[in-house]
Amino acid sequence: MSDVDIDGYAAGLAAALRGPRRVRDDLVAEARDSLTDAAEAYLDAGLSSGDAQRRAIDEFGSYQEVVPDYQAELAVAQGRRTAMLIALALPTLYLLAPLMWRHSPWPGTHPMSSEYLRLASSFDYLSLAGGLVAAVVLLGFGWGSRYVRDGVRLTHAVGYGALTFLVIHGLAGGVVYVWSITQWPNAMRWPLLAGGVALWLAFDYAAFCAWRCLATSRAQRAALRLVSRRPVGA
Repeated sequence: MSDVDIDGYAAGLAAALRGPRRVRDDLVAEARDSLTDAAEAYLDAGLSSGDAQRRAIDEFGSYQEVVPDYQAELAVAQGRRTAMLIALALPTLYLLAPLMWRHSPWPGTHPMSSEYLRLASSFDYLSLAGGLVAAVVLLGFGWGSRYVRDGVRLTHAVGYGALTFLVIHGLAGGVVYVWSITQWPNAMRWPLLAGGVALWLAFDYAAFCAWRCLATSRAQRAALRLVSRRPVGA
């Protein structure tokens, strides 16, 4: 570490971190600014540029020491972002989904079975329930953080919970969609069903965010394990 300058240290720190790019870039920029300020103070004290940078880096800490805290912040940011996405997207889906069928040219041309109506209603309720749970979880990253001490663990739970929910929600939505087409074949030519493509893209993005929750939280746990294995006094 002593042979690395500030720019090299910052580049290595960025490479070691996993999480939302903007948050990661902000954290690395803050670290670089802190190192630069410390190095300038050592320069004023009479050290050479190289020695000043090395002293600042040594005091700031090795990657093994600083990465766990930075990675924890990134994991929490990813968990908060995912919970917010789901809390906003699911109620929006509930409100907009009926618009795909509004003013369609085939209302009343085919009676809807009670089973279909029950499944469609269950899908709507599932969307609302998922949005409500996500909103409650979002509180855990904000006001409720005083009670939820381990934000990384909460992010990990968000990842597993969101992926499980998305599988169930996606299967239910797929069945409703296919069943609708089966009852009204003309629906395949209804332009507003193109909105279904946008919904599936949003679904895929939510799944990606959930996977990132798992990746960032696991990265933080892995960094902590490296610290715990570090020899005392090293």
